Amino acid sequence: PIQSYNSFKRMTQYCGVHVPSSLSETLLPIKDDDDAVKEIGCKIAIDLCRKLLKAKVCYGAHFYTLNLERSVSSVLQTLCFANMPITNNPRSAVFLQGKRALPWRQSAIPIRRENELVRPIHWANRPKSYVLRTEGWDEFPNGRWGPSTSPAFGELSDSHFYCFNMGPDEDRMSILGESPSTVQEIYDTFAEYISGNISHLPWCETPLQPESFALQNKLYEINRKGLLTLNSQPAVNGAKNNDSVFGWGPGLNGIVYQKAYVECFVGPDKISQLKEIVEKNNRLNLYAVNACGKEFCIGVEENGVTALTWGVFPNREILQPTIFDPKVFLVWAEEAFLLWKTMWQSLYDIDSESWTLIENIHDSFYLVAIVDHNFIENIDFLWDCLVNDL
Repeated sequence: PIQSYNSFKRMTQYCGVHVPSSLSETLLPIKDDDDAVKEIGCKIAIDLCRKLLKAKVCYGAHFYTLNLERSVSSVLQTLCFANMPITNNPRSAVFLQGKRALPWRQSAIPIRRENELVRPIHWANRPKSYVLRTEGWDEFPNGRWGPSTSPAFGELSDSHFYCFNMGPDEDRMSILGESPSTVQEIYDTFAEYISGNISHLPWCETPLQPESFALQNKLYEINRKGLLTLNSQPAVNGAKNNDSVFGWGPGLNGIVYQKAYVECFVGPDKISQLKEIVEKNNRLNLYAVNACGKEFCIGVEENGVTALTWGVFPNREILQPTIFDPKVFLVWAEEAFLLWKTMWQSLYDIDSESWTLIENIHDSFYLVAIVDHNFIENIDFLWDCLVNDL
């Protein structure tokens, strides 16, 4: 579906296709209102699909989401296809909503899709970067996440990470700020991403994931306070694996679980407060590192790997597809800090006020990961602490 007027014009010009004058006349008056353009784009796509399917000139439709899946989901829901598998083979059925094979986006490479069952959570919003970093591995974790130093896995840090295209500089500046001069403006940019007014950030290729919608108000509040979230998930205590938001895994009678987790950039003024919160609540663990490699942890054992998402399914071992590994977190941190410079600071003139602001954030902030191990009692505990105690 059409996502914005400018992207529609660029794509049609690039492909050299003829655009009916009636369509141009419909879009032109609303070209500066992205929400209105998306709404019209969905209606056009729905109408076209209905005509094609009714005429029986085709028996399906192929959608390109371009990492903007919400419009496609809206079209599919209207057409009543949102919960149908796209194949009749139960072993390879992929559901468009509420039925994922795994809680993260799988690789398109068949052998990897079959063998890879575990990933660290840190690249959840930058999956292409993780795939690129690991494309040379001889094996993939396919049951339990073993030692991250295994020669078969290779070195995560050996490869250059993927840098997705946020468009030309003027487009990036319209998202990240023309000339931010205060740290609060940076906080507000992250909050705008949480609210859905910004579709992506350097650390997040796609809009906020549906499982975080339940946390949206609290995430917005803590980002405005200066906890700049890159990854988050709520606790889940026994959801059915066909749940429309949290469901994943094989079959129809599975049960899935997850621990509350948040990963965020935090300024030096907040880091001591976070330490106090974690130290007085033994259900919480914290790991933090800055751009210089200075790190500290509370409750995290050396080489200890934590399952963050797992599921119980008939006739199978327990699957634990998402984990936290402290050593892998340090590799991710290098990438996360570098993105401040490569995708944000690079927009501004050297030594300008905005350039210096991003430089100071890069140099002084910590990347922090917090896990709440109690997924049974008071499952909003972590989020209430971050909202109320900071």
